[in-house]
Amino acid sequence: MMSAARYRDVYIAGPDLVAPVLRGATPPVDGAPYRISPFFPACGCDVFNVVVDRIRGGALCGQQTATACWCALVSPGEIAGLIDEVYGAEEAETISALRRFVEALPRDCAFALVALAF
Repeated sequence: MMSAARYRDVYIAGPDLVAPVLRGATPPVDGAPYRISPFFPACGCDVFNVVVDRIRGGALCGQQTATACWCALVSPGEIAGLIDEVYGAEEAETISALRRFVEALPRDCAFALVALAF
Protein backbone atom coordinates (compact mmCIF):
# COMPACT_ATOMS: atom_id res chain seq x y z
CA MET A 1 0.00 0.00 0.00
CA MET A 2 1.41 3.39 -1.02
CA SER A 3 1.58 6.03 1.66
CA ALA A 4 0.62 9.64 1.04
CA ALA A 5 3.36 11.99 -0.10
CA ARG A 6 4.97 13.83 2.78
CA TYR A 7 6.67 16.50 0.71
CA ARG A 8 5.56 18.22 -2.46
CA ASP A 9 7.87 20.67 -4.13
CA VAL A 10 7.83 22.82 -7.24
CA TYR A 11 11.04 24.09 -8.79
CA ILE A 12 12.76 24.94 -12.07
CA ALA A 13 15.17 22.53 -13.73
CA GLY A 14 17.14 22.42 -16.93
CA PRO A 15 15.24 20.95 -19.88
CA ASP A 16 17.96 18.49 -20.94
CA LEU A 17 16.41 15.39 -19.32
CA VAL A 18 12.79 16.42 -19.76
CA ALA A 19 12.61 17.73 -23.33
CA PRO A 20 13.33 14.38 -25.06
CA VAL A 21 10.72 12.65 -22.86
CA LEU A 22 8.05 15.28 -23.51
CA ARG A 23 8.79 15.20 -27.23
CA GLY A 24 8.43 11.41 -27.29
CA ALA A 25 12.05 10.78 -28.28
CA THR A 26 12.89 8.76 -25.16
CA PRO A 27 10.85 6.87 -22.55
CA PRO A 28 10.38 8.42 -19.09
CA VAL A 29 13.12 7.79 -16.56
CA ASP A 30 12.42 7.14 -12.90
CA GLY A 31 13.58 10.21 -11.05
CA ALA A 32 13.33 13.96 -11.24
CA PRO A 33 15.43 16.52 -13.09
CA TYR A 34 18.04 18.41 -11.09
CA ARG A 35 16.93 21.63 -9.43
CA ILE A 36 18.50 24.91 -10.56
CA SER A 37 16.15 27.35 -8.80
CA PRO A 38 14.92 28.09 -5.33
CA PHE A 39 11.84 26.06 -4.39
CA PHE A 40 8.49 27.75 -4.95
CA PRO A 41 7.49 28.79 -1.41
CA ALA A 42 4.27 27.72 0.27
CA CYS A 43 1.35 30.11 0.03
CA GLY A 44 -2.42 30.20 0.46
CA CYS A 45 -2.93 27.76 -2.42
CA ASP A 46 -1.25 24.43 -3.11
CA VAL A 47 1.39 25.32 -5.74
CA PHE A 48 2.06 21.63 -6.44
CA ASN A 49 -1.61 21.04 -7.34
CA VAL A 50 -1.73 24.21 -9.46
CA VAL A 51 1.17 22.95 -11.60
CA VAL A 52 -0.10 19.36 -11.85
CA ASP A 53 -3.62 20.53 -12.72
CA ARG A 54 -2.28 22.81 -15.46
CA ILE A 55 -0.20 19.99 -16.94
CA ARG A 56 -3.14 17.57 -16.83
CA GLY A 57 -5.48 20.19 -18.29
CA GLY A 58 -3.13 21.11 -21.13
CA ALA A 59 -2.49 24.69 -19.99
CA LEU A 60 1.19 23.73 -19.60
CA CYS A 61 2.96 21.54 -22.17
CA GLY A 62 4.04 18.62 -20.03
CA GLN A 63 3.24 15.23 -18.57
CA GLN A 64 3.89 12.89 -15.69
CA THR A 65 7.47 11.73 -16.21
CA ALA A 66 7.92 9.44 -13.20
CA THR A 67 5.81 7.93 -10.45
CA ALA A 68 5.44 11.18 -8.52
CA CYS A 69 6.97 13.72 -10.88
CA TRP A 70 5.27 16.01 -13.39
CA CYS A 71 7.28 18.22 -15.74
CA ALA A 72 6.41 20.94 -18.23
CA LEU A 73 8.59 22.80 -20.72
CA VAL A 74 8.15 26.50 -20.07
CA SER A 75 9.66 29.83 -20.98
CA PRO A 76 10.84 32.32 -18.36
CA GLY A 77 7.79 34.45 -19.26
CA GLU A 78 5.45 31.55 -18.52
CA ILE A 79 7.18 30.96 -15.18
CA ALA A 80 6.92 34.65 -14.28
CA GLY A 81 3.21 34.61 -15.20
CA LEU A 82 2.62 31.57 -13.00
CA ILE A 83 4.41 33.24 -10.09
CA ASP A 84 2.27 36.38 -10.54
CA GLU A 85 -0.93 34.30 -10.60
CA VAL A 86 -0.02 32.16 -7.59
CA TYR A 87 1.60 34.77 -5.35
CA GLY A 88 0.04 38.03 -6.61
CA ALA A 89 1.70 41.08 -5.14
CA GLU A 90 3.11 39.16 -2.16
CA GLU A 91 6.78 40.05 -1.74
CA ALA A 92 8.16 37.81 1.01
CA GLU A 93 11.92 37.34 0.71
CA THR A 94 11.55 33.79 -0.61
CA ILE A 95 9.17 34.95 -3.35
CA SER A 96 11.40 37.91 -4.20
CA ALA A 97 14.38 35.56 -4.52
CA LEU A 98 12.38 33.32 -6.87
CA ARG A 99 11.30 36.33 -8.96
CA ARG A 100 14.92 37.54 -9.22
CA PHE A 101 16.05 34.06 -10.29
CA VAL A 102 13.43 33.87 -13.05
CA GLU A 103 14.22 37.42 -14.21
CA ALA A 104 17.88 36.41 -14.67
CA LEU A 105 17.07 33.37 -16.85
CA PRO A 106 17.95 33.62 -20.55
CA ARG A 107 14.78 34.57 -22.45
CA ASP A 108 15.56 32.41 -25.48
CA CYS A 109 15.60 29.09 -23.58
CA ALA A 110 13.03 26.65 -22.28
CA PHE A 111 13.18 25.23 -18.78
CA ALA A 112 11.47 22.39 -16.95
CA LEU A 113 8.88 23.30 -14.35
CA VAL A 114 8.89 20.34 -11.98
CA ALA A 115 6.23 19.26 -9.47
CA LEU A 116 7.69 16.47 -7.35
CA ALA A 117 6.12 14.49 -4.53
CA PHE A 118 8.00 12.17 -2.20
